[in-house]
Amino acid sequence: MTVNYKLLRTSGKLAKRTPLRIVSIKKDVTGIESICQRIQQATTFTTADILGTISALKTELTEELKSGNTVHIPGIGFFSLALKGDIYEDPKTHRHYLHNAAVRKIRFRPDKDFYEALGEVDFANKTYKDGTPSLPMRQAVNAALKELFEEKPIITVNDLRRRLNLSTTYAYQLAAQLEREKKIINIGSRYRKIYRKT
Repeated sequence: MTVNYKLLRTSGKLAKRTPLRIVSIKKDVTGIESICQRIQQATTFTTADILGTISALKTELTEELKSGNTVHIPGIGFFSLALKGDIYEDPKTHRHYLHNAAVRKIRFRPDKDFYEALGEVDFANKTYKDGTPSLPMRQAVNAALKELFEEKPIITVNDLRRRLNLSTTYAYQLAAQLEREKKIINIGSRYRKIYRKT
């Protein structure tokens, strides 16, 4: 079993501290049916037993969180609520209150046992396999355009994609952006674009 990841460029203030961020690539979503089948094969529980237990656990977990409690499931971790709302100050008492309080998210803090159960994990870098799904930095784009036009007088979206290691979607987005900025001009058709330098 392998966890795949890509290294993507960061933007804004974060880019000054760390130019790249690590993003795990989600392979599939495992459904409850396949989990139930594996548990059923490994234990004496039936699929109905497992589904019933999960349903009851969900009910209990919901009731405890609604009561303001933190729930600990040994070997898995702690569940608690994070809140949101509009904070306002009472002009007379200068005390602060919360209007429109709501659940922002359910926090989960895993147990140490949960981490240890993962054991050794194999990782694979897929950054350069299918192209990076993010727009590159301005300097990289300018350098790529310069190199491409030095090699030949016209370029395609595919040239941009390969040179900058982009996904197909982002390569087309970048080409459209460069057209808007008048850095390249389409001399082909609407559906078969070929670009020359302005």
